[in-house]
Amino acid sequence: MNLPTILISLLILAVFIAIVARGICNKKHGKGGCSCGGDCGDCGGGCHCK
Repeated sequence: MNLPTILISLLILAVFIAIVARGICNKKHGKGGCSCGGDCGDCGGGCHCK
């Protein structure tokens, strides 16, 4: 592997880790993850709104 390939791979890995970390942080703080738009009456049970 050459240097540009390694650098691009590390950049893609860093972006992936940032996206996953952001999702975990949002889930811990109760943000996002609700596809019903906040109207839990329309959810099929997959949404746990507060």
